[in-house]
Amino acid sequence: PPGMGGIPPPPGIGGIPPPPGMNGIPPPPGMGGIPLPPGLALNLNAGPQLKPREPLSKPQKPLKKLHWEPVKLTELEGTLWDDTLKNVEFDKDRFSALFQRAVKKKKKKKKRATSSERRGGAAKQISLLDSKREVNISIALNAFKMSVEMLCEAITHIKLDVLTPERLNALIKILPNEEEEKACRKFEGDRSQLSKPSLFQYEMCKIKHIGKRLEQVLFMTTLDAKTQEIVNGITLVKKALDRVQRSKPLHKIIHLVLTIGNYMNYGTRKGNVHGFHVSLLRKLNVTKSTEGTSLIDWVIEHLVKNDRALLKFTQEFKGLNRKPESKGGNDNSGKASQAADIQPDMTLDEAAKVETEMILQALSKLRGKLKELGRDLKKMAQEDNEAKRAAERRRREKGQLEVTNKVNPVGSPRSATQPKISSRSSTRETTPAPPNHFYKAMISQFLRAAKKSKSLDKMYNKMIESFNASKKFFACNDIEKPEDLLLIFSEFNALFDQAVFDMKQRMKRRKRDQLRAEQVRSRSGSKSRRQSFTKSASSPNVNKLE
Repeated sequence: PPGMGGIPPPPGIGGIPPPPGMNGIPPPPGMGGIPLPPGLALNLNAGPQLKPREPLSKPQKPLKKLHWEPVKLTELEGTLWDDTLKNVEFDKDRFSALFQRAVKKKKKKKKRATSSERRGGAAKQISLLDSKREVNISIALNAFKMSVEMLCEAITHIKLDVLTPERLNALIKILPNEEEEKACRKFEGDRSQLSKPSLFQYEMCKIKHIGKRLEQVLFMTTLDAKTQEIVNGITLVKKALDRVQRSKPLHKIIHLVLTIGNYMNYGTRKGNVHGFHVSLLRKLNVTKSTEGTSLIDWVIEHLVKNDRALLKFTQEFKGLNRKPESKGGNDNSGKASQAADIQPDMTLDEAAKVETEMILQALSKLRGKLKELGRDLKKMAQEDNEAKRAAERRRREKGQLEVTNKVNPVGSPRSATQPKISSRSSTRETTPAPPNHFYKAMISQFLRAAKKSKSLDKMYNKMIESFNASKKFFACNDIEKPEDLLLIFSEFNALFDQAVFDMKQRMKRRKRDQLRAEQVRSRSGSKSRRQSFTKSASSPNVNKLE
């Protein structure tokens, strides 16, 4: 170049001609003596510029990527790729459908259900109750495993297979109170939008006196179990009183106690008496003998020697439903021994635990409940009769109106003066009142319960008659309750059985001691005989004989 004639070229470049198209062109300013970087020198010396490829349209869908390794630009000349500048026509839609890239969908966070959605399955449900009350009623209703409509039908038709005592108690607890009833009556929206607890209370408000009716149904469903308990108690006490009064073995033992008591009290003002208060029988173990035994032990000892059959007299009080089998002491109670059906294991001890005052209170409560139920049923019958008469009156008025419309058709001058009645209102007024299923279901139960109540009153009166007869028989008119009298004989029976057991143990010990004494005597006798034989064998007379 001009200005560089006397300057030799750099080493290694002397024989290389300048690149084509650069002859006579001076270098850029400021780069005269600075060598170019290797990469830049290569790019500047890369040869002729490549023709651009035919552009491709943008894919309509994101496609999968083909992972290849491109050919370097310096290696393109004289290769296959010089003739591939044009694109090949192909079915882009088909290709895109086959090789489109799967787009990962972002996971949407699930929206947390609200409390109303969790309870009712839909956030639009309407609740007429507070949240705590809503939850409690929902739990109670879920135990029925049926819809509100089916449950309401079971309540109105008194289906006892559904309304068990346990379920009735649960229903009574979730009935609407005064505030909830007001809220239900104010509601005028769509009942289908109510939550299940609110719908239940809404339907319950439609039934008159629902709380009292359910309580009466509960009373009737538990009546049989309660009356049977009363029957068992009355029967047990009466049988125990009759057995005590008619037991000949017991009377013989009491006679024996009277005899020895008069003997002990001889010469005193308490001696030679004709009888004593039976409360003494449970104190016979208080008076002790010089040997440490008691008066009851002496009685047992006397019976062992004179009348052993009386030792088992307490057995007839351990099965009050069975006839006594003691010798000479047959129970002549006749029909009384077969009066009622009680359990075979009932004993005098259990009869003494029956509280007759509680039985009397239960009978009084039963009579009061039946009177209340009778008044309610009578009121329901009156309401039914009034509803029937009102429905009949509306039917007659409707018939008269139809006759009037036929005589005076619509559009006539006289029809204008007649009152207009919409079809909806007339239909509502002429619809007959629904039948009172509660009345029909309860009237038969009431009659049966009233009959059973009278029977229980008779049984109780007979029990009191037996008690009065027993008090008179034993001359203990100061005792006020049947269980107090039975408790005396129950404790005496336990005292008697314990004394018999102690006597048997003493007899066993005595026999064992006698057997040991005999064994000791037999061993000592055999020892003495052996000693005498040894002495006789070693005597001088024997030696002389030998």
